Formats: sequence, C-alpha cells, structure tokens
Amino acid sequence: MALKRTVAFLLAALMLTLAYSPAQAATIEEEPSSSAIVFDVLITRPLGLVATAVGAGVFIAGLPFTIPTRSVAVAADKLIVDPLRFTFRRPVGEMDYFNGFEAAEKP
Repeated sequence: MALKRTVAFLLAALMLTLAYSPAQAATIEEEPSSSAIVFDVLITRPLGLVATAVGAGVFIAGLPFTIPTRSVAVAADKLIVDPLRFTFRRPVGEMDYFNGFEAAEKP
C-alpha cells in the first residue's frame, strides 16, 4: 500500500513539474542555473525513470487491446519512448527542451 502511495506521489510530482516547465520557458537561450540542474538530477530524472517503468507496465497490460487495433507502436512511443527521451536525451537542467521542436523531428 505504501508503494502505491509513493508511486502515485512521484507521478503527481512529475506531472506538476512538467506542467510548470512551460511557464519557466525563457525566450533567450541561457544556461540553466545550478538549482535547476540539482532539481533535474535529484528529482526530475529519477521521476522520469519511474514514469518509464510505470509506462512499460501499462504498455504490457494494454497489449491485449493495442494488438487487435494495430496501435502497438503508438502506445510504445507514448508510454515508453517519450519518457526515456525526456530522461536521457534532454540536456541537464533544461526542462523545456522537448516543447515543440521534437514533434517536428518525428516523421
């Protein structure tokens, strides 16, 4: 029971962090502050790993529904690949790195 609460809390914190990041977006490119880097390394990246693990579980649980509808690739992309990109491809301290340009990169 405590594990479910912890996971729910971490997911809620990740959602709040992601919702807050567009409000912080700067129009001028500048290096992230040390506090942004510390927050990213200690809180956001581990939450990204948790989101990836939870997404993988949901993906596996949803396979019986996605296989008949031929939407396995879309589900894998949204539930596993996107959290992995957010966790490992984003520069440290840059919370708004994937806002907008990543959609143009995908075919």
